[in-house]
Amino acid sequence: MNRLYIILLIVPLALRSFSQPSPSPKDTIYLHNLLNKGEAIETKNPKKALEYYQKGYAFAQKTKDTRGYFKSVRVLSFALNGLGRHNEAMKVAEAALKKAQEDTMSRDLATGHFSIATTALYQGDYGKAIANYQQAAKYTKAAGLLQNLSSINQNLGYLYDRQRMYDKAIEYYKKALAYDTTDKEDRRSVGVDYLSIANALDNQEKIAESRAYYKKALEYIDPKNDLDFMSTLYGNLSDQYSMEAKYDSALYYQSEALRLSREMGSPRHEQHMLMQLAIIKNRMGKYRQAVKFLDESYTIAQENTLGLNEFRNIYQQYTVAYDGLGNYLKAYEWINKYVDANDSLNNEQVKTVLQDYEVKLKKAESAQKLAEKQQEVDWLELEKERQNFWLLTAASLGFIVIGGLLFAYFYAHQRRLAADNALLAAQREGELAVAKSELDGQRKERHRISKEMHDDLGASLTAIGLLSEVAKRKMGPDTTPEIEKISSISAEMVTAMNEIIWSLNNKNDSLNGLIAYTRSYASEFIDNTDLLLRIDVEESPYELTMRGPDRRNVFLTVKEALNNAVKHADASELRLSIRPETEHLRIEVCDDGRGFVQQSVISARNGLGNMRSRMEEAGGECEFVSSSRGTCVKITYPYPTMPKTKIMQMQYSE
Repeated sequence: MNRLYIILLIVPLALRSFSQPSPSPKDTIYLHNLLNKGEAIETKNPKKALEYYQKGYAFAQKTKDTRGYFKSVRVLSFALNGLGRHNEAMKVAEAALKKAQEDTMSRDLATGHFSIATTALYQGDYGKAIANYQQAAKYTKAAGLLQNLSSINQNLGYLYDRQRMYDKAIEYYKKALAYDTTDKEDRRSVGVDYLSIANALDNQEKIAESRAYYKKALEYIDPKNDLDFMSTLYGNLSDQYSMEAKYDSALYYQSEALRLSREMGSPRHEQHMLMQLAIIKNRMGKYRQAVKFLDESYTIAQENTLGLNEFRNIYQQYTVAYDGLGNYLKAYEWINKYVDANDSLNNEQVKTVLQDYEVKLKKAESAQKLAEKQQEVDWLELEKERQNFWLLTAASLGFIVIGGLLFAYFYAHQRRLAADNALLAAQREGELAVAKSELDGQRKERHRISKEMHDDLGASLTAIGLLSEVAKRKMGPDTTPEIEKISSISAEMVTAMNEIIWSLNNKNDSLNGLIAYTRSYASEFIDNTDLLLRIDVEESPYELTMRGPDRRNVFLTVKEALNNAVKHADASELRLSIRPETEHLRIEVCDDGRGFVQQSVISARNGLGNMRSRMEEAGGECEFVSSSRGTCVKITYPYPTMPKTKIMQMQYSE
């Protein structure tokens, strides 16, 4: 985690090297003065530099200085990303690309695509980042700016680093180094390349080679101006010492990195360094100190609206800390947030465990009912003994007064009848109350057990996944297939586990809930592939309730369609369309792959038959349209006849 963040810190530096010729009109002199002032203080005071860039950006738009505009876009998007304001950076970059497409200048198109790609990289949207870097490379070559390919190679290396393809990452980093070493004045870019190579080697646990490259990077550092560089390097060294359990050295370097981050005034730097200190404290077993660092990190993340990855890491470390402190209620709360951040769902094992718990619950309820009935029997026996006492008393008095005996007899008889009738009425009323409460009780208990098992099993599976990854890192190239299989199976179990909980949760029984979840799943699933996903999704203007089995059948049909496209289509692009119509929900999953012969493939594959069976079970249809230009799976689901509640309509399109 430390290595990934540190590489990300350096990515915008490549953006800075994306040169553009300076215009000469007099009305742009003020603009260039503003940008130069910002660049002079950027590493020491990024917030003040941002103010200069924003003024320059606004001035360029006002004066219609095209070349000055794209230069301000370049430095402004870099500054916004450095401060964690990625959404603002993306708006600036997308507006620049739109303007560049109107002017069709290669260098401006390259700048627009590069800015979007780098911002997408910060946001974790690697598919979007790769596509835009490829476009940036094309327009860079067309503009003859070959030196700027160093920036693209640096960032492509980072993307491979994130995907743990370290040899490929080092190959791209060395390509960037080859370009950067031709410029004797740009020492910082050379240092960045050495640092990136060191990080990739460190991720491969080649510690000796890694430290050699760190030393080379140190030769290119300017201690006065390269505060971010120093912070990055100290953070990496801290992580190495932490993994070697040399915590004193790890804390020293991490504290220095935090100090430098605060001097720079970069919330993103500071938040990450606080997170790393918390991780070290958790490894040392000093959980209370870890919580203090996490609180600071969490506050900064909330105030600066950082990305989902940062929040997920915070939730995970909170869980570790509170679990170590024995505060399982707090740990439970944070693990739930961690799972929600990943859009994780349950697998079949949780369903089995829930069924076992339901059986145990029913047994416990039966035992409780037996105890209550036994208490009623004891009360009746006590009442009967009291009645016998009165009968004996009446019999004793009967020898003296016959009338008293008759009175006592009738009195006791009436009380017995009243007690029997009251008991019968109470039993009937109790049975009705039990029948009514059992349904509510089972639902509540199932929900409670689902949450508890979700926490326990989910945390265990996460732990298995983490431990297998740690084992893989320690074993390096000697990793056994069994370890790989444990890692893969644990990830698949988490996904399947969470799908089951989502389908069992009554709160998700809505059409818009299905639409939102399907869209989220498709984006996350395709992000892990080389496919380009295009999404065209609309929400229903009405809040429609769906049966749980229908919701699950529709989702599993879409999931199978996505899986088939990735595994068998040999496609480069995938389109997901979801449109709620008046009486039906229509979903299309289309690819540009090689297609198939429908009759032979459908008869040979159970998966396609299962897709049709699921939709028939839900009352809908599943149609396959295939040609040499690709395959399209068309799914139709008729709405159940239920009351409709009007809601605000939203449309998503990517």
